[in-house]
Amino acid sequence: MDEVVDDEKLPIHFFLDSLSDVSLTWYMRLDDIKVKKWKDLVNPFMRQYKFNIDVGPDRLSLQAMEKDNKESIREYSRRWSEVAAQVNPSMLVKKMISLFSNSFKAPYFEYLVRSSAQHFTDLVVIAERIEQAIGLGKIANLTEKNGFTEDGCQDTYRSYS
Repeated sequence: MDEVVDDEKLPIHFFLDSLSDVSLTWYMRLDDIKVKKWKDLVNPFMRQYKFNIDVGPDRLSLQAMEKDNKESIREYSRRWSEVAAQVNPSMLVKKMISLFSNSFKAPYFEYLVRSSAQHFTDLVVIAERIEQAIGLGKIANLTEKNGFTEDGCQDTYRSYS
């Protein structure tokens, strides 16, 4: 067992297995640096990728996120929560619920903001119910009802020829 614990190459191999795409290419180009110990790999990696920590997502980027038309609530919530998990410092659940609710447009927003969800997963379930109700025609999609098109312009002025 001591041989495995003292083996400096083992963490390097596990690390290499976790790399893909650009980071794997970066590793493969480390030919000028002889990587014999874990520290020989950690320091160059941190120099190369430290910017990811410095320019990571923040609360403003969460507020700017929007659900795509073809995206289900579950897909959007998964994508949103993956970005939220990267925000530093981490948020309280109450703040997450508020930001997630505010990222929706009508009619979702009106119903989500009125909900008393205490957990993020509860809010996702409520949003899914709203999505189902819209699909069944039980909740009117206000943008369609008021004659607005997808780009937000009202379809009142038509050319008559």
